[in-house]
Amino acid sequence: MEFISNTNNLILLALMLVSGALLLAPNLQGLIQGKVGVSPAIATQLINRNKANIIDIRAKEDYQTGHIARARQVNAQDLISNLAGIRLDKSVPLILVCETGQKSASYVGKLQKEGYADVVCLEGGVKAWNVAGLPLVK
Repeated sequence: MEFISNTNNLILLALMLVSGALLLAPNLQGLIQGKVGVSPAIATQLINRNKANIIDIRAKEDYQTGHIARARQVNAQDLISNLAGIRLDKSVPLILVCETGQKSASYVGKLQKEGYADVVCLEGGVKAWNVAGLPLVK
C-alpha cells in the first residue's frame, strides 16, 4: 500500500507507461493491419523464394535512373487500373517500391481491398535498397 500511496512512485509509473506507449506507437499500424513494410533483406527473400512481383511507383525518370531487377514501373495515380492491365497473379506476393517507402505504404491497404493477398512495401524504398548495398538495374 505504501508503494501506491507515494506520489513519486505514481509519477514514475505513469512515465514508464507513457514511454512504453511511445516506443510501441510506430509499430501499431503494422500490428493492427498486419505487416505493411519489409526490409530490403526480407524483400530479397520474397523475390528469390516466392517469385514476388515488384511494382515501382516512382516517376518514369526516376525508374530509369535505377530500379530493382524485374520491377515494373507503374504510375502511382493509375496504380489499380494499370495493375488490372498487367494481370498479376493475386496469390503471389507483391512488393511496392517508391523512393522512401512512404508513398508505397499508403497503397498497401488499397491493393489488399482489390484482392491482392500478400502486399507489402519496401521500408525505406529505393534509398534503403541502396544503403543495403543491393544492386539496381539501369
